[in-house]
Amino acid sequence: MRVPRNRQRAFFASQQKRSRPQHLQITLSTWRRILSRNTDEFCRNTTIHGLKYINNSKLRSSDRLFFGIALLVVLSLAIYLIQDAFDKWNTNPVIVGIDPELTSIANEPFPAVTICNLNQALAERVEHFSNDSVEFAMLQLLCRRKVDVELVKTNDSRWEEFILNISQPCNSMVIHCRFGADDYECARLFHPIVTDEGLCCVFNMLHPRFMYRKRVPYSHRNISLPEGFHAVNWHAELGYRKRGFQPDGDNPLYPRRAQGTGESLGLSLTLDVQADAYYCSSSSSIGFKIALHSPNESPNVRETGVLLAPGMETKLRIDPSKILTEKHLRNVDRRSRRCLFHNELKLRWFAHYTQRNCVAECLSGWLIRHCGCVTFYMPRLNANDTICPLHKRECVELIRFRTIIAMESCLDECLPSCFDLSFSAIAYSTRISLDGFRETPSNGGWNFTDAYVERSVAVVNMYFKDPTFRANKQTEFIGFSDFLSGVGGLMGLFLGFSFLSIAECVYFALIRPCRTCSEIRQLNQPRVHQMNLKRSPTPGNIRYISAADWFQAELAHQQPNNRQHFNPA
Repeated sequence: MRVPRNRQRAFFASQQKRSRPQHLQITLSTWRRILSRNTDEFCRNTTIHGLKYINNSKLRSSDRLFFGIALLVVLSLAIYLIQDAFDKWNTNPVIVGIDPELTSIANEPFPAVTICNLNQALAERVEHFSNDSVEFAMLQLLCRRKVDVELVKTNDSRWEEFILNISQPCNSMVIHCRFGADDYECARLFHPIVTDEGLCCVFNMLHPRFMYRKRVPYSHRNISLPEGFHAVNWHAELGYRKRGFQPDGDNPLYPRRAQGTGESLGLSLTLDVQADAYYCSSSSSIGFKIALHSPNESPNVRETGVLLAPGMETKLRIDPSKILTEKHLRNVDRRSRRCLFHNELKLRWFAHYTQRNCVAECLSGWLIRHCGCVTFYMPRLNANDTICPLHKRECVELIRFRTIIAMESCLDECLPSCFDLSFSAIAYSTRISLDGFRETPSNGGWNFTDAYVERSVAVVNMYFKDPTFRANKQTEFIGFSDFLSGVGGLMGLFLGFSFLSIAECVYFALIRPCRTCSEIRQLNQPRVHQMNLKRSPTPGNIRYISAADWFQAELAHQQPNNRQHFNPA
């Protein structure tokens, strides 16, 4: 008898539906027994303290409850201390210490020196200005005097040219230069630069093609260096490139390196203030302002400059300060390490990132947003930025001096450099000996009277005291290995936990249950497959069975298998 194929399929499907719940119930029951057995064995054999007492059925319930509460308390305390260690590792990854290796001044540049005459204009060059002229209004603004803004309108593009025309030139301000026991022509060492103190003269600053972006319309970009000097792109993080490093006697680098210690190998300058030509002073005195700064940093003479009085000889003992940072701290978030490497933030006006350069650009951006313009000495971030006219003076002063929010915002955005070199000076002054100026110097300089020396001449000597100094170095406060050791110590102290304990958890929770289930599946393989193998046709002995006999055989072998249970014990 041949059973239709569709009836065979229907009968087989109904048998599967009847047997499925029973198979599911058996599987879940077996799985619970496996987990119970593994948990019991894990608690009895693990190195984690307290679990064997909680799982011990021979102890009283009160004793097991005591150990359970003790385990919860200890676990909570361990989690709290681990969280505290993680917060310390995550939020304070950097500590500043002292570099164990001494830093030689011979490998560092001599500081950039910016000198400004407090006089904002030579009297003979501005005496012909009429009171209602544009030039007179601009002059009053430089002198920090009141200006009638209703009478004049300034031409923004004339500021730099105007300041250069009315100010004392560098060749008459710095009249004698001696650096590293050699005399130099001062006009070749010092170059004019427009700052917040007017026209100043700067020495040892980066060449403009390295200092500024290529798009910057800097009028003094093509300055000339002394014959034989080689301009290099120095940076505090990169230092002097080895390929460009040559002895000073063959091809001196610019910025110049320190030549040695003491006044004889430092920088000695003789300055002429030209007190008789004073028109107005930016301060309450006559003299100079001098600022020492890193060669790749813009000077801030008005706020940080040191006064030099005429008729006095001043000695400035240079105190260098350097910050180093371990290179692997690049992987730490910049907000956590609180510093920036040289290529992590590109500025729009300056080619090198320093905090001072970044703050200057940030304040310039604040002025553009609130006043729609910038002052003549500030960076122009956009090609269409204009110089603030006179009627915007109050807005400019408000942003610069009275708005602390602007400075806080800039300092939050402009993090310190991870590699930084700065200079401070300790000043000592005494009166000039007039006998030293009665004879003309060998370089054909001047023939000053005693009264003129006392009134207009200042001498300054800048030098390093020691050949080496110790730099500050930023290192990891808590490294990953230190954090891991701390967590391991806490877990071992409170729970007896170790990496082998993790292996035990993985073994009893995953590996062993999977292996047990595999053994169960091998024992519960349907016997029908064995019967089918016995009934499989062989060559020459082929036997056919009916559909009814096949269904009866299947039912007979499925029912005993469904009643089988695996006893893990």
